[in-house]
Amino acid sequence: MSELQRVLQARNWMKTNENFLQTWHAHVGYKMDLFDSFKKSAEVKSVAETRQLSPDLLQRWVDVGVVVGHLKETKKNQYKSKRRLVKYASKNSSESVGILLSEMMELHIPTLLEYPEILVSDERITYMSDKFAQIVAETSTLLEKAAVNPILKWVKKEKPSSIIDLGSGLGGYLKSINNKFPRIELTGVELSEEVVKNAKEKHGDQINIIQGDIVEFLNKFEGKTDMLMAHNLLYYFKPEDRVGLFKKFNNALSSKGSVTIISPLVKAKYGAAFTTAFNTFMTAHANLYPLPSPEELEKDADAAGFSVKEMKPLIREGGWYLVTLKKVN
Repeated sequence: MSELQRVLQARNWMKTNENFLQTWHAHVGYKMDLFDSFKKSAEVKSVAETRQLSPDLLQRWVDVGVVVGHLKETKKNQYKSKRRLVKYASKNSSESVGILLSEMMELHIPTLLEYPEILVSDERITYMSDKFAQIVAETSTLLEKAAVNPILKWVKKEKPSSIIDLGSGLGGYLKSINNKFPRIELTGVELSEEVVKNAKEKHGDQINIIQGDIVEFLNKFEGKTDMLMAHNLLYYFKPEDRVGLFKKFNNALSSKGSVTIISPLVKAKYGAAFTTAFNTFMTAHANLYPLPSPEELEKDADAAGFSVKEMKPLIREGGWYLVTLKKVN
């Protein structure tokens, strides 16, 4: 009986790996623009010659694609990408989500695979923000699609005359706010020079984006703003430093000031599988830190002179929440 159970467990894990094969196949297809190469029916040999790729390795990728349902054989030795893969996993598609695959396969999964060695040595990895800044900025734009309407509703309700986006990335939130409320004074602060350059190329002079560290910016900031956005930031700060960060937010705000925070939350109602894995990834790094729970976030906000107005789930599967804070006078 125990031997049968052992076989069943092995088969179980083999079965669950089929989902990984889909992710791996889509990642390679996105990275190499292969779904576009097979947008129309084509032979592997022809695509390999045109793209200067190994024909036998490309054939193996195609074979997996047929089995997992990403490609179909149209004629003898000819293959075509399924429409949804051209739509969602091609770099040329405006609806592509392929950059998320890059973040998973090039950043998250390699770290998790190193976990046995890290467990033994307790030598944490140093997260290379420069190397992955552009990937993270682009994946953040996917989150923006879920978050932008709630942010715009908050802006409409609070009526700020000025907003500063801390860690503004490619400036997507600021662009959306500018389109809807063109009279609001908008400023972005972004650490990565490459991301700032790309943001300025994308938006021109419409939005003021400053290159720099957000803590240094807040320390030097002598004015007052009505609203701060702190999206995808908390895991860059040690839990014991977050009250101090929130106090810096408070000092930068006018008397009616508010803060929007977007972050995955542990021990929240939604997204436990993702947030626990995300926490594992964070803890494996020397310069990334655990996610807050709703209770910890509320406690830190209260200690810094804020009241939590709302914790709204944005992407339930990922445990992503929009948290709105108001300054207590």
